[in-house]
Order: sequence, then structure tokens, then C-alpha cells
Amino acid sequence: MNEWYTRQQVADILGISKATVYHYAKQKKIIKIEDPHRLIREARYKKEEVDALAEERKRHQPTGLRPSELAKQLGVTTQRIYTLIQETELPVDELPVGDERTIYSIPKETAAWIRQEIERTASVRGTRVEFYDAKFDIALYQCFRTQQGQDIRVLRNDNQEWGFYLQSRTWIPFADGVNVFQYEAVYPIHQPNHSVRGYTDFSLPKDLEESFDFLDFVYQVWGIENIRIREQEGHIDLSIKSGVVVLGIPVPETFTESMIEKLLVLGDVVMEEGQWTLISGYRRTTFDLPNNLLDELQGIAKANNLSMSEYVELAVREKMEGE
Repeated sequence: MNEWYTRQQVADILGISKATVYHYAKQKKIIKIEDPHRLIREARYKKEEVDALAEERKRHQPTGLRPSELAKQLGVTTQRIYTLIQETELPVDELPVGDERTIYSIPKETAAWIRQEIERTASVRGTRVEFYDAKFDIALYQCFRTQQGQDIRVLRNDNQEWGFYLQSRTWIPFADGVNVFQYEAVYPIHQPNHSVRGYTDFSLPKDLEESFDFLDFVYQVWGIENIRIREQEGHIDLSIKSGVVVLGIPVPETFTESMIEKLLVLGDVVMEEGQWTLISGYRRTTFDLPNNLLDELQGIAKANNLSMSEYVELAVREKMEGE
């Protein structure tokens, strides 16, 4: 039996790249077998050294979740997990992988806090799964058109199935509506993903026809990538990423400033020719606190199941209302 491994075998055993194998040899983590006469074409490494390192890595391998694994479980982006990791003082294991990268492993306690934080903040704005179905590529209340020219909207029934309700309240599953009755989407619902600079929040009353006209407009201009929707009993909560957007479609004449103000909850909208600017209802600021006070503030906020920003906002509001 050979007493050595090739570079590729070392890479496979340790779960690293061939480039990292080279770095490990330079760092003397594994021993490369010298070949001064260059009789062997491929580099070889001492088997006992590689096996020892593999065993050590196995003993110290964190047993928690990778950020990508936790993100998939919770239905959020991996970047969202990294952001929450930075906000907590709970432990996160780091496993260096050569000179190339670091693998993060999230222990159970930290994963539980992240899960709780995502569930808590999810109550503020809807998540994509609430208003978008990737299987059919459709969005809640998206407008479709029948062969007879009638507009009909995508809904979910009490069983959370996607489809359409006719005026007779007959339920048509989405697949039947498209494949059997030939319903067609009136507009696309995708746009490039914008960076997040806050959100501008709206409330769309379901008994107001302009609410659904506005939602049609939003789907076409911002797309499902840049909005959040949560359906309530009598209205629809709509949050749109703040910032400037160039309008690729005409603005309906009914979209007056007074109509938009009627729907606006938090933030502002500047309506200009060819573009709209959505302004977030929040403005980021910084202030200095003594370390001991900052630690105490973080502890109180966590005890109240709030972020520090939410706790400070609540405390300031209570103080101002009490004066």
C-alpha cells in the first residue's frame, strides 16, 4: 500500500482545493515528499501526516449549521443570516480552510436566536413566499385576462391553493385556468433587484378599486424582487424598496398625489416626469454611548424580544408622549 497521497487525493480527503493543499505544505501542516531529481510528475504527500490532519479536523469540526443551510431552512438570503450574526454576541464557530476562505458554523443556541429574530421581524413586512409562487411564477392579485377579455386576479383559497374565483364564486385552480381556460397574464412581474435603502410602506384597502390598479403598477415597475406584501383581512400591506425608479410604463391618470397619499402609511413619494422617488419612513443615525450602557441597552432590548433600534424607538416615543 502506498505511504503517500497525490495532491488530488489530499484535496478530496480534507475537503479543500488543490491550491489549498499547496498552502498547507508551505505552512508545514502536511509534509510534501521531496523529489530532487523530479522523477515523479505529480507531487506526493506523506500519508500519515494527511491522515492525522484529517482526524484532527474531524474532531474539531463544528456540528452546527452553515449560514447557507440555515438560510434555506428559513427562506431568507444567506446575506440576511450573516447580517444577524454580526448583530449578536452569541457564538459562531469559524473553521479556516487554507488561505482561501473561512467556513462558518452556527451552533444551536445561535441558530435558535436567528430563527426567532427572523420570525419576529417577519411580522413587520411580508416575506416573498406569502405573495409569490415560484412554481407557477405568479403573484398575489396579479391580473390575468380570460379569452373573453375579462380581467381576473390570482388568489389563494382557504387551503392556500393558487387559482381564481369567478364572479359566481366558483374556484378555478391556477393550472386549469391557464391550461384549460387559456387565461393569460396581462403583464410581467419581474424587474432587476435593487439594493435595500429602507422601505416605503403603503396600506391598500381591498374595497378601493385604485388599490388594485396601484398594485398592478407596482408589479410592473418594481417587480416582485423589490417589494413585500402581506395580506390582511380588509387591506393589503405593501412595502416597496426606497429610492429612485425610472418608470418604464405610463402612469395612470388616476394616480394623483392625493390618491397616493391616501395609500401611504410611512415614508414619502416624489412623483416626477418619468421617475418616482420613494423615501423611507426611517432615517439612519448614530450616537455614542458608554460601553456599559450600550451593553445594558442590548440586554434590555433582547429581554423584550426587540432589536436595539426598535427598543430605542419605543422608549423615545413613550418619553415624548409622556411630556
